[in-house]
This record gives sequence, C-alpha cells and structure tokens, in this order.
Amino acid sequence: MKKLTALLLLIFLASCQVHEQQAPPTQRGPGNAIASGAEVAANLTRRYNDTRINCGRPSMPAFLCRGVIMRSTVPSTAYKAWNPSPHSQTSGGVSFSYLSKDAKFNGLVFGQKNGYLFYPILDSPSGIRHIEVLCAFPIDGGTTLRDKPGCGAHPYEPVGSRRCQTVGTTTAEQWVQRWNQYERAYYMCSFDVRDAMDNLGADSFYQSIRAHQMANFFAGPHDYIELILATWPQNIPKELPIEAFFYLEGGLAGAQFDQNDFYNSTGGIVKPIIRIILPTTPTADAQFLFNPADQVK
Repeated sequence: MKKLTALLLLIFLASCQVHEQQAPPTQRGPGNAIASGAEVAANLTRRYNDTRINCGRPSMPAFLCRGVIMRSTVPSTAYKAWNPSPHSQTSGGVSFSYLSKDAKFNGLVFGQKNGYLFYPILDSPSGIRHIEVLCAFPIDGGTTLRDKPGCGAHPYEPVGSRRCQTVGTTTAEQWVQRWNQYERAYYMCSFDVRDAMDNLGADSFYQSIRAHQMANFFAGPHDYIELILATWPQNIPKELPIEAFFYLEGGLAGAQFDQNDFYNSTGGIVKPIIRIILPTTPTADAQFLFNPADQVK
C-alpha cells in the first residue's frame, strides 16, 4: 500500500512538472515583460498592416480594431505619464496620434521620443476601461485653443473650423480643397467619429485617412492624424487600456522610466517596451520591435 501511494505521488508530481513546463508565457506572472512583449510587437505589426475601412459595420470606425493609437509623453517625477494633463482635465479631451499603413508619418509632436500605446477597443482585455474617440483631424488640428473637447471651433477661424459635419464637409475631397486654400491647421474642421454618429462614424474616420493621403501629409512636423479621446479620471492606471510603452530612436530612457513608474504605481503590473521605427519615406513601413534588453521589469 505504501509503495502504491508513493508511486501515485511520483506520477502526480511528474504531471505537475510537465504542465508547468508547457504553460504558455502569458501565464508566467505579471512581472515578466519578456513573456508577452514579442506577442505585443506582432499584434502591433498586424494592426498596422490592416487597412479595413471599418470594423465590420458602418457604425464601427477602423480605430476600434486596427492601426496604432499612440500618445507621446515626457518622463517626469512631477506627474504620471498616463494621467491627463491639466489642460485635458479642463477641456475634456486628450490628444493622440494614429499610425497605420494607410496613415503614415515620420515624427511625433514637438519631436518627442517616447510614450504609450492604447489597445483598440475591440482588442482590449476584459475589465479595461473603454476610452471613447471623439474626433479625428487628418493633420495636427491645433487643438489646444479649440472649443472643448478640442474638436470644436478655433478662435482664428471660428466658423469653418468647427466639426466637419456641421460645416458641410463630409468627404476627403472637400477637406483637402479647403486645406489647399488655407494650409493652416486651425482653419480645418474635425471629422466627428463619436459613438452617437451611429452609421456615419466609420465613414467619417475613413475620410480623415483619405484626406491625410490626398494632402500628402507625411514628413512635416505635424503631419500625423490627430485623435481626441475623452478625458479619463486621474490615477487609474490599472483601468487604462495601455498595451505597451514605446520609444523612438533616442527615447529608450524615457520609456524605461515610464515602465518602472507604471510597475510601482500598479503594484507590479508590467507593460512591455516596444521600439517603433517610423517610416522614412512614404513607401516605407513602420516597424515594431521587442528587445528583452530594453526592459527594466
């Protein structure tokens, strides 16, 4: 009887060991960025290359399932990178950039070198807060001075700079015609992509992508599609749809600071650091690279 019990115990321990060895990397604990970083880079590459017009229905804009939603930040001990700025807390909107194969650019606002990436809503893990996208500009919209939440009229052009649908602009062709006339971001309207747009939201966002292409925005200092997302409460890092921290050339130290700060602020949650190489020509593509040596957690 004792021999049988010992044998069964050995079989049980052996099966546990095999199970542990075969467990997928994502089950090895939250403190291991190496376990998930390569998968994140692969997902970003896949979504970058996806050029669907919508996410399955006219009411579902493409940013819900594809592309890369990114916010550049400046590392500091005075504030948390993922908290909305004082301006955003007042305006109700937070500025992001949108990158995809059909919406390329080669530099971030103010030449910044690092920041964080949001999951598209349809790819977000369960239990994560969904942050609504409110509007899109085919180029930096000069949103700091615009009416709340950053999608409305600009004081330099209070009529033609309102939301596109309110000034009769519904196509990329109309938007680019006005751009060719003024070539000033604060004269431009924003494409309304809110949930309340029902069956117009997907086309509205797609027109912003088409306008970005038609106007040949790429290499200028503000030639990225700008999204305005609804402001979220302060100090809720665990609830935010942060997929990764990122850096461009020269920005690794900032991304490492944010990764470590996020780890300490969330009680041990690790988000991988991804290097992004932006395209240098309109025909080149962005790259998303994971390097274990870049990680501090």
